[in-house]
Amino acid sequence: MISIPPRTATDAYLARMGGTRRLDLVFDIDLGELLEGHHVVARGLELPEGEGMLHYEFVPGIRQDEMDAKGPFFWLWTLSAEDDLGTPYHDSNTGAFDPNGVTAAHGSRHLGGRVPRSARRLRVTFAPAEGWTPARPWCRELDVALPDGPVTEIRAR
Repeated sequence: MISIPPRTATDAYLARMGGTRRLDLVFDIDLGELLEGHHVVARGLELPEGEGMLHYEFVPGIRQDEMDAKGPFFWLWTLSAEDDLGTPYHDSNTGAFDPNGVTAAHGSRHLGGRVPRSARRLRVTFAPAEGWTPARPWCRELDVALPDGPVTEIRAR
C-alpha cells in the first residue's frame, strides 16, 4: 500500500471538461502495483446514460520517456465488469491516460457498456499488466452497491 495522494489529477481532468463530466460514485482505493513501479488508484465511477467509466490515477504518473523506453502497452492492466442483472459488458479495455503526470496521472477505463439504473450491484474485476506479477497484495475486485456505494475491496495474495 502507498500513501494515496489527493485526487488532484482526476479533479483537474474533470474541471477541464467544463463541468460536463462528474464522478457519480467517489472512492479512493489503491488497487496495488498493477504494473511495475506504478500503483493504480481507483478514484470513482462515472455512470452516464452512455458507457460507464472507471476513473483512476497512476501513482506515480507514467511519463512519455518511460513509455518510449518500455515499449507499447507495458502499462495495460485489465478490467472486466458484471452486474446483478446479467447485463452484457464487453472487455475491450479501452480508455486513456495522461502521459505527463508526475506525482499522479489521471486515466479512465470503459466498463464495457452502460450500467442500467435498475442494477443494484456492480462487480469490477482487475488483472495486472501482462507479464507482471505484483510483489505485494493487490485488489482483485471491487464490489459496488448501487446507486451510491459502499464499495468493498477483495484483495489477491
